[in-house]
Amino acid sequence: MTLNRRFPSIHAMQEGAARRVPRFALGYLEGGIDREVCLAANMDALRRVVLAPRAIVDEAFEPDLSVTLFGRTWPLPFAPAPLGLTGLIWPNAPALIARAAAGHGLPVCLSSFATMSVEEIAAIAGSSLWFQLYCTADPAIENDIVDRAEAAGVSVLVVTVDVPTRTRRERDIASGLSVPPRFDRTTLMDIMARPAWALAMLRAGIPRFRTLENYMTKGLPLAQRGEHLASMVDGRVTAGKLERLRERWKGPMIVKGLLDPDDAVRMRDMGVDAVAVSNHGGRQFDAAPTPVEVLPAIRRAVGADYPLLADGGVRSGIDVARMIACGANFVLMGRAFAYAVAAGGEACVDHAIRIIHADLRQAMMQAGTPRLDGLSASRATGELRGA
Repeated sequence: MTLNRRFPSIHAMQEGAARRVPRFALGYLEGGIDREVCLAANMDALRRVVLAPRAIVDEAFEPDLSVTLFGRTWPLPFAPAPLGLTGLIWPNAPALIARAAAGHGLPVCLSSFATMSVEEIAAIAGSSLWFQLYCTADPAIENDIVDRAEAAGVSVLVVTVDVPTRTRRERDIASGLSVPPRFDRTTLMDIMARPAWALAMLRAGIPRFRTLENYMTKGLPLAQRGEHLASMVDGRVTAGKLERLRERWKGPMIVKGLLDPDDAVRMRDMGVDAVAVSNHGGRQFDAAPTPVEVLPAIRRAVGADYPLLADGGVRSGIDVARMIACGANFVLMGRAFAYAVAAGGEACVDHAIRIIHADLRQAMMQAGTPRLDGLSASRATGELRGA
């Protein structure tokens, strides 16, 4: 059976991933925080965005889906979002996702907490690599990571600012998830029920945070490494630290995790090249607003020409169109591509990109606009279905 028949949508890939990935790993990917209100709201808010169809146009057209960011034109306005611990979802996932995305000419955004190093993914993505930095408590470590990113050829630095404190995620606590993984009777039985994952993991080895492991105390017992990594990160990102990073990093810089218009304006005025409007996929603060709810106000505050990226709940091309209609220039998708790689590896990620591309083209044809800025300028009705 072809991939198109097996996986006609990201939802089908999610179901496919559930059949192949142990429950503790799938729970890590799918979970939010607290009662997971924010997690559900991200998708609900997107689904309520209404785009007005235009049936009569002046002339036939083929939609232009390209977008220019930081002086470079990308063929599509979406890309995989940075995800930590992706190698737990499927072994070697960062490389599989990177190869598929790079094959379509899309940027590849790698997390500091990815299970492959910035150097390894740079060898795949080249100048299309973006690197997501989690700031550290030790400035020397932070500076070295930035230097490594520059030496590897990273073109865009993405600084995450919405993790000021460690969190308790109830799904992960209940499943026994730990970093590095600890195996008890329940998790071992769960793994035995997913033989393809188990064999792939056996070949790849236990996931490690390969960009960060250089900075860990040598000889530290396995059980203590997770706590050591957590203590390494300092998510309380001050304006002063951002100013120092802006001065140090000579290329384009994005600040990721903003939901307030005043914060976005402050970053623009500081010389940050773009901001990513995000609530961390509903994983950090259950009382946070959704990107869809705040994007219009942030767009008004920063002006029409300042680049805005966004993520949160995006599962299709029409969701990409909805996010752009609300004010984004570019959309990041995390869980969607994690489902794809778990369901069918690199080929399935490639298939997912093609599906999203086709859905977005269809949405633009229905909206009667040949350009993405036609969506953002005039195609959103301003109403939320069911609001």
